[in-house]
Amino acid sequence: MLATLSGNGLDGVRAAAFDGERVLATNSAGSSVSLWKAADLTPLGSFSTGSGSAPSGACSDGVSFWIALSATGQLARF
Repeated sequence: MLATLSGNGLDGVRAAAFDGERVLATNSAGSSVSLWKAADLTPLGSFSTGSGSAPSGACSDGVSFWIALSATGQLARF
């Protein structure tokens, strides 16, 4: 293990994704995503995905993050 991420809005993490510059984690319990700069793990913030959306999966196409919102049956681009 090289690093452990904490804080920055983490709440019920379900998935993480990397886009070459940033790391994103989904917070199912908090209906949000948390973002870090990959180079030094500086927190970039926590962002809402909508009340009760329960984000559960994430991936990146190298440009955007794609987030599965399990409670709404939607796919969101971040």
